[in-house]
Amino acid sequence: MASHNELGKWGECIAAEYLREKGWYIRHLDWHDRHKDLDIVAIDGDMTTLLVAEVKTRSSSVWGEPDESIDLEKKSNILRATAKYQRLYRLENLNLRYDTISVVGTPDTEHTITHKENVMDVADSFQYKEQRRKRAYYKKKPGTW
Repeated sequence: MASHNELGKWGECIAAEYLREKGWYIRHLDWHDRHKDLDIVAIDGDMTTLLVAEVKTRSSSVWGEPDESIDLEKKSNILRATAKYQRLYRLENLNLRYDTISVVGTPDTEHTITHKENVMDVADSFQYKEQRRKRAYYKKKPGTW
C-alpha cells in the first residue's frame, strides 16, 4: 500500500476514535458504493442523527487546510453515496449531518484534529450539476448546437 494511503487510513482511525470520545457510535468506516465512498458513518446515542464525516489527512498544513481540497464533485459523490446508504439500511427517517474532520500530522509525530460541523447540504449537489451543464455548453463548437 502506498504511504499516502496508509496515512489516510491512519487519519480515519484517529477521526473515528475522536468521534467515539464525543459519544458517536461508528456504524461504518470506509463504506463503498462502487466508486463512491463514505469515510465515516456514525449515529448519535439518541439514534436520531446520522453523521457522515469526510476525513482528510495531511502530514503538514503547508498547502492549506486538508478539508479545503473537498470540491463540488466530491461533495456530490458524498451526497449520492449517503442517499444509497440511507436506502440500503432504511435510515431515511433520521436527521442527517455532514461534517469534515481534518487530521494534520503523522503516526510518528504529534497530530491536530479540526472538526467542522454541518459543512454540506443538498444544495451542493445542485451547484455541481449546474457547473457541469455550463462546462458542457461552452465545450460545444459553434454551429453544433
